[in-house]
Amino acid sequence: MGVVMYLINNVFSQAVFIIGIVVIAGMVAQKKTWDQILPSVIKTMIGFTMINVGGQTLGMSLLPLQGMITKIFNMPPVSVDIGAAQAESLTGIGTEMALIFALGFLVNLLLARFTRFKYVHLSAHVSFFYAGLIAALLKFGTNLAFVPLVITGSILLGLYMTFSCAYVAVFMKEVKGGEGFTLAHSSSIGILISSLLAKAFGNKENDLENLNVPKKLNFLREMTISLTIVMTVLFLVISLISGPAWMRENITGGQDIVVFSFLRGLSFGMWITVIITGVRMMLSEIISAFHGFANKIIPNSVPGLDIPLLFPNYPNSVILGFLTSLIAGLIGMMILGFINYPVVVFPALIPTFFTGAVTAIFGNAHGGRRGAIIGSFVNGLILIFGQALLLPMIGTYAPIMRILSETDYSFYGPILGWVLKLFGGI
Repeated sequence: MGVVMYLINNVFSQAVFIIGIVVIAGMVAQKKTWDQILPSVIKTMIGFTMINVGGQTLGMSLLPLQGMITKIFNMPPVSVDIGAAQAESLTGIGTEMALIFALGFLVNLLLARFTRFKYVHLSAHVSFFYAGLIAALLKFGTNLAFVPLVITGSILLGLYMTFSCAYVAVFMKEVKGGEGFTLAHSSSIGILISSLLAKAFGNKENDLENLNVPKKLNFLREMTISLTIVMTVLFLVISLISGPAWMRENITGGQDIVVFSFLRGLSFGMWITVIITGVRMMLSEIISAFHGFANKIIPNSVPGLDIPLLFPNYPNSVILGFLTSLIAGLIGMMILGFINYPVVVFPALIPTFFTGAVTAIFGNAHGGRRGAIIGSFVNGLILIFGQALLLPMIGTYAPIMRILSETDYSFYGPILGWVLKLFGGI
């Protein structure tokens, strides 16, 4: 049992190893030789690591904004230490979470193999934290013993991994750069809602990515440049509102706010460049390798991959989606404060960036500029109101959800909690 838990916690919880195993299996199925397999696996894993590390560091670079905005709105400080929050959150559910994660992936593979839903969820970092959410809801909201809790949680996770990939795949056809895969990410319900709203109220002829700009400003079409400028301005404006003296004492470590803002903008642009480079490296290898996996092991299966793969084709949507979801989250926060909601919540910056970006991408693909704005705004409201409903239900898992609670956690989590309560905690 100790060896199994070691592998789950240290090997299979690392998405890069899952990706590598899939590539090896796919290329072996295609009868490739070891000298063809090895470089392809290494390039795929490096590309994935660039995307993953780039995405994590990109998100963490936003965390100072959280302290700045809480100061502006005179709110209690919220911890943004992910490591400490994760350690605290796993108290009491670590074993259940690990087993649900591993067995849930097995359920996903079985569903892909023996049903018509041929989707293999390869974003292990997403399913790992979602396993924690399910484990917390079951442990703190039911009277289930250890074994039935793990079995129930594994089935729920496997169903989520399979069907979230499936309904996102329906809307991938209109998305540039989305050929050959679906998305495996905890923004899936936001993508679904954004796409439906965009189809109903948007106009896809007014593509956000085709904005007319003066010839001398064409450089803004490059994502690295535009995001660097936007994030520099955003940090600078919020720094000025927070107060230069307070910023130097509490955020910048004595650094001038102009220098601080410019360095943050450059850092953001650099990590976006890392992600884009990783996307190109990974996609050039994994799609062809997965065809071998699909043809021989799980016929006709489709890989579920992470959302940054779509970012290079939608720079304007990424920026607009983040800012729109952030504005919606701040509005939601003020509404909760106005009604004296007993749980203090704040827009989590990392989820706001990534889910805001991808819901705007799908909103734009299906409904143009209007679709992007509507989709990402609704996404921001789901994030803040859903988090407010979720936190009282998950006990020790709350600290990490304050930082990483994405749209699926905020939407499906409260629903599952209410269902469990309806049945009296089982």
